[in-house]
Amino acid sequence: MGHRKQSAPRRSSLAYLPRGRASRIIPRVKYWPPYDGEPRLLGFIGYKAGHTTIYYIDNTPNSPTQGLEVAKVGTVIATPPIIIAGIVGYAEENGALKEYTRVWASNIPEEIKRNIPTWRPNEKEKLEKLRSGFDKLREVRVIALARPSLAGLPKKKVDLIEIKVGGPLDKALEYAINKLGKEVRISEVFKNGEYVDVIAVSRGKGFEGVVGRHKVKIQPRKKRKTRREVGAIGGRSPAYVTYTVPRAGQLGYHRRTEFNKRILLMSENGLDYTPKGGFPHFGVVKTEAIVLEGTVPGVPKRAIVLRTPARPPRPYEAPQIVMVGVPR
Repeated sequence: MGHRKQSAPRRSSLAYLPRGRASRIIPRVKYWPPYDGEPRLLGFIGYKAGHTTIYYIDNTPNSPTQGLEVAKVGTVIATPPIIIAGIVGYAEENGALKEYTRVWASNIPEEIKRNIPTWRPNEKEKLEKLRSGFDKLREVRVIALARPSLAGLPKKKVDLIEIKVGGPLDKALEYAINKLGKEVRISEVFKNGEYVDVIAVSRGKGFEGVVGRHKVKIQPRKKRKTRREVGAIGGRSPAYVTYTVPRAGQLGYHRRTEFNKRILLMSENGLDYTPKGGFPHFGVVKTEAIVLEGTVPGVPKRAIVLRTPARPPRPYEAPQIVMVGVPR
């Protein structure tokens, strides 16, 4: 412990363990919050374009800048329309959800079907099974199909994600059946001024040592061995290193969830938020787009999952936007 006699504050944080690489670039949503309103999708998928500056009148209650013009960073996310390619009904078994049946839409364009290896033409027979076994269902989700090419990305393969349909179960099922094979836009899921949770994979930084990964203190100059290491990893016998000891390893490319990001702007034309010359490493936003207050994990072009907030704050009206972008 050096000059410290008894103890010292631990380095780093145990909040995110294990710090391994994400298993997939399209993050899976592990929790869907309860929702009892009119049936609608509880999530959407978009693609990070870049950052801009938002000038608006702060309407946050009890804020020191309430009623004043403030400048905040905003993240532009391209949100092209998604296609409801299928429906998944879940039943309950031993206290857990288990897939009951899966319905694939038959009217998906042929060029898209080739990019879905699990697609099967079973709409008619599976819909009958889904309706007849309604008493066994506990949850209804849709298979949302996002096309990165509509957002201007050089990617032909589509991205698939399961999104829960909120509302009463009977209305949720009818909503999913009515939307099967059709497009759903971001304006049908979220509204301006609403809060969302952002789920994404953070920027990858590769293998990193304990100083860069856990911010441990660099050893004194007269240290006999290396200085960028942990002073002691433990004195257990038989030899064993506990998980609380900072160690070198993967930094970044982790699946992360950030709560309560407010939607400041929504537009059917992403050119409204695109700076002159386009966003670095992304280009021009050619589809529908939204602007979230603050930053989100990931690099440009990375898929971002927007979810209905799991622990929403007290709602209030959307702020008055003064200007978007840096004044020239």
